[in-house]
Amino acid sequence: MFGLGAGVEIVTDPDGARSPADHFHDILCRCATAAIDRGAGLVVTLDEIHSADPDELRVVAAVLQEHVPDNWPLVVAIAALPSLRATRGKRALPTYLERAEWHELGPLTPGETRTALTEPAAGAGRPMTTAAAEALIALTGGYPYAIQVAGHFAWRASAGATQITLEAAHRAEPRITEDLEHLFRGRWDGASLQEREYLLAMAAAEQEKPPTGRDVAERMSRSTPQVAYLRDRLIKKGTIYAAADGTLHFITPGMGRWLRQQGDQ
Repeated sequence: MFGLGAGVEIVTDPDGARSPADHFHDILCRCATAAIDRGAGLVVTLDEIHSADPDELRVVAAVLQEHVPDNWPLVVAIAALPSLRATRGKRALPTYLERAEWHELGPLTPGETRTALTEPAAGAGRPMTTAAAEALIALTGGYPYAIQVAGHFAWRASAGATQITLEAAHRAEPRITEDLEHLFRGRWDGASLQEREYLLAMAAAEQEKPPTGRDVAERMSRSTPQVAYLRDRLIKKGTIYAAADGTLHFITPGMGRWLRQQGDQ
């Protein structure tokens, strides 16, 4: 078994004579035709489409829907925050994309996180000790980006060694924390004063248990309906999410702890 990948860059002529929709349609048709001619398949990945222009999403959906009868050997994988499905009005998801097969990806389990950390390290010739893996697991909270950051800095901290030890994990910790704090700061800076009040109340409430909207409202000495709009706005921004049981969680694990630390300073 082996894998082979290839990348291409396609430049369109920005002469203004044809629309972006026409360019996208032509490019996808050519790629699909090339794949068919070679007995191959085509995978298109679209990331963070919650930030995409709604009109551009409609173009993508229209082109894909138009060519369903052609049975293209095509798979389209889309990644976005859960808030994508909650948008309405102008930002509503095109109907064709709403009918897609959805997979909600939550945090990785400790076992999955361990695998994500240790297997790449072992495959690259510098295995990670159990103690190092456990220390990094505790830092990541199962958040995929945090796992990538932890593995990256642990690898760099162990340069020249034959394995990634607990000592290397400890040396990497400040760099991991610093990297993740950029995410926390970005979300904090993008929040309004009222949203910040909600985030601080949620951070305080989560010390006892995963809070519900009612728990956060009580911390703010308000009724749940009075602050429900703040909850909804923060979910749409991708700062927090609501689990199936109604509890609220920060998208990035560790943000609650970071907020509490800011309050103590």
